Amino acid sequence: MSATDTSARLVSGLRPTGHLQLGHYQAVIRRWTELQYHHDAYFLVADWNALAVSGHAPHEIEQYSWAMVIDCLACGVNPKLSTLFIQSWVPELTDIHMILASVTPKAWLERLPSYREIVADLGEQQGASLAMLSAPLMQAADILALRGEVVPAGPEQRAHIEFTREVARRFNHRYGRDAGFEEQAERAIARLGKKSGRRYREWLNAYQKEGDLEAFERARGLLAEQDKLNRHQQERLLGYLEGGGRRILGEPEHWQSETPPLLGMELNASGGSRDGAIFLRSNRREIEACVREMPTDPARVRRSDPGDPERCPLWSLHESFTPESDRQWAANGCRDASIGCLDCKGCLIEHIDATLAPIRDRAEELEGNHGKVRTLMTEGAERARDTVRDTLDELRRVIGLTYR
Repeated sequence: MSATDTSARLVSGLRPTGHLQLGHYQAVIRRWTELQYHHDAYFLVADWNALAVSGHAPHEIEQYSWAMVIDCLACGVNPKLSTLFIQSWVPELTDIHMILASVTPKAWLERLPSYREIVADLGEQQGASLAMLSAPLMQAADILALRGEVVPAGPEQRAHIEFTREVARRFNHRYGRDAGFEEQAERAIARLGKKSGRRYREWLNAYQKEGDLEAFERARGLLAEQDKLNRHQQERLLGYLEGGGRRILGEPEHWQSETPPLLGMELNASGGSRDGAIFLRSNRREIEACVREMPTDPARVRRSDPGDPERCPLWSLHESFTPESDRQWAANGCRDASIGCLDCKGCLIEHIDATLAPIRDRAEELEGNHGKVRTLMTEGAERARDTVRDTLDELRRVIGLTYR
């Protein structure tokens, strides 16, 4: 599926754990405003996820959620082109999360890098909560409930998206098999013989219960070497291993952003001090104070020392916000030392402020019209609920909890 496939449903979200910064705009929000013209796009403010992992009080998360909605609208996310909504306003998502939790091994969650990082940050004084452990499954539930086909995200999200695919595969394996699928698979295992059949079962259990990828590869290799099975039996056992069967939940693709990160721009939004960061609503004075403190090319000890823009932490900001002509001026001036770092920073300040000024103005206007914003979010939540209800109805039917 290519990035130009306009039929692909796209799902992306952000946790409202603080005020949005310049890095969020470059890596996420600006991309949302482009993708909404080409895809069936769902963008969510993941407040349940923020409650699970941030440690903020609920009233703080509500404030950050509302600020994020306004920032997204001010940046150009258009509710007429895409579906922007707040996660907790779609209660059916928690139902689907519960259904998927019933088939997801705890070990799968514990092996995710994000969970291990949370535990390491907490240290020994405070244990990780159940919500922290289950936060990646909440994220997976959002994507699968909305029938997301593609997820635009950075490389740090690769493990989470692969985890989402594994959850879908496992659910399909348990509930999507045709009548007699398991019995036929068992007969095919018997044809492997005692030794090979025992090894296949051991590796099957290790993969499906513990997420052991090495066991998965060993079982696949075992099947590939078999001459006691015909092609259909091999495919059945491979499907049995992978979670094959009728496709109920799709497996989303990861679209990795080609936008390089802004050096020094932290993407973990912090709602505390506004010092040392550029936020989407930072004014000219705040932008200037932050940029003036940023380090530059360490080779330029004196103004007369030539520098290398590619080694300067400011350069990724220039590449994102400075027009080509001024960027070339800054690059040439750095290399031949005809300008100083303060001159370069002054140019950058001008262009960052020019980018954020209209966003600040639109955000101020939206802050004065909460009724309009609430209406837009209610409409977005209802559109999302229509999609999620269809998914929930199907999941209830296949697991047998319809009560009809």
